[in-house]
Amino acid sequence: MFHITSFLRRNTCNIQKNFLNALILRGIFTGSTTGFRIPLPPEFSQIEDAIEVFKPCEQPASVSYFTAKPHYNDLLIHLDELFEKYRNAPKLKRDKNSPTLWMLKDHLSSELGLKLKSNQYRNITRKLNRLDLVVPGAAPKLHNFLELFRRVDLEKKKKELEANKAPNRYGVSYAVGRRKEAAAQVWIVEGDGKVFVNSIPVADYFSLLKDRETVLYPLNLTDTLNKYNIWTKVKGGGTSGQAGAIAHGITKNLIIHDPFLKPVLRKAKLVTRDIRSVERKKPGLAKSRKRYTWVKR
Repeated sequence: MFHITSFLRRNTCNIQKNFLNALILRGIFTGSTTGFRIPLPPEFSQIEDAIEVFKPCEQPASVSYFTAKPHYNDLLIHLDELFEKYRNAPKLKRDKNSPTLWMLKDHLSSELGLKLKSNQYRNITRKLNRLDLVVPGAAPKLHNFLELFRRVDLEKKKKELEANKAPNRYGVSYAVGRRKEAAAQVWIVEGDGKVFVNSIPVADYFSLLKDRETVLYPLNLTDTLNKYNIWTKVKGGGTSGQAGAIAHGITKNLIIHDPFLKPVLRKAKLVTRDIRSVERKKPGLAKSRKRYTWVKR
């Protein structure tokens, strides 16, 4: 069977003329009372296929459809439309030393589904900075849109989540403490002062007195030694690091149970994790900085 599409591609001009003439004649004679039906040329035996070829194409949904990066161009157009919409809205005076933190280039590229160049990223952030000057009360929808592009401060979000923690319905709180290479999971509930480390009483687990004192120091400082029962699961590091990790976890749990204890514990430098660690050994030295004894002869 003759393929109408390939024929049309080769003979576009002549076929269009013949096809239009045939359609006009067909429209005239098809509905007549005589029943006469004009014969179409052989190349138009499949008239429906021919009509489909000459149908107008659908318009693309976006004006940036034929550009190399339609999502990028659509975003710029939308930002410009927002700027024109809120051109006369009241503006804020921002300090240049404290700019708004927007998404990083790689993160924004993954969100848009394309690889942004540095100048393209600067174009987007420049337009976002202009829109960010609009007073939030005058354009709440605009600032809700801008929130999609703000950079998430993970440390700040983590602190907010920790501040909003509370014991569960059974009165048990949970926190993780860290020190050197050790990590301790700590659970606290109101009780009579029992402390277990890896299912072993703290007095049996730590043989050194200083390690036991380190574990119980937050409780002694806040006069809550006989108020809570404590279970811990610790791994990694040595006894000194494990004792410090447990003390850090107990401190975080005490703040969950009683937030008013935080100033006292912070003054004792127990709230913030102690980031100090043993310095690594160096080649040619006995320890990190200790040298071997030098003998002349």
